[in-house]
Amino acid sequence: MTQQPLKDIFPETRLAPYYKAGDDFVQAFARYQWNIQLAESMLPALHYLEVGLRNRLNVLIGIHYGQDWLITRPKILLSDEQGRILNEMRDRYLREKRREPNHDDLVSRMSFGFWFSYFHKRFDPILWHRKKAMETVFPYLPQSQRVRSYIQPKLGIIKEMRNRIAHHEPVWNTTPSLYDVHQTCIELVAAMSPEAAQRLAEIDRFPIICAGRL
Repeated sequence: MTQQPLKDIFPETRLAPYYKAGDDFVQAFARYQWNIQLAESMLPALHYLEVGLRNRLNVLIGIHYGQDWLITRPKILLSDEQGRILNEMRDRYLREKRREPNHDDLVSRMSFGFWFSYFHKRFDPILWHRKKAMETVFPYLPQSQRVRSYIQPKLGIIKEMRNRIAHHEPVWNTTPSLYDVHQTCIELVAAMSPEAAQRLAEIDRFPIICAGRL
């Protein structure tokens, strides 16, 4: 490996999190490459989870507050921060598409963080204490686990890992481990749809990448 051209792009400060005691640049850079592979291989599980979650949650909210709730904006459902995010997304859509977004346009564009915010405890009386609310989102979750307090921490860990991947940060040595986060994604996808979990398994390369350390 010719090191200097790589060091010009990936300086020591960038590779510092990838060194172990006694490592040289070659070993650290190999771990950096592996980290990229790990991040890439997480995308299918994150994709299935995020798309499934937002669509299931949209159905639940629509049952109680109207199918166009992102257009009608019931005040009880939107904090000031959520309203600001929704306004920004609407304005961006107008600039890009030159038309007003419909409800489905907004559903597909709202961030994972936006959907995650609906698992805050303030939404217990608004959403999660309603009959069969959690069952609507996670119909295949064991009944004893169909509570917001079980789901919210798991989604929080996934959200944090998703953000690390999006910002090209180290994921090879996190706590909880990337393996555990991947398993949590699989658990929640299966809780929404066992069929979806099966289809995910067909394209999920994470177990191979995780096992094949460089």
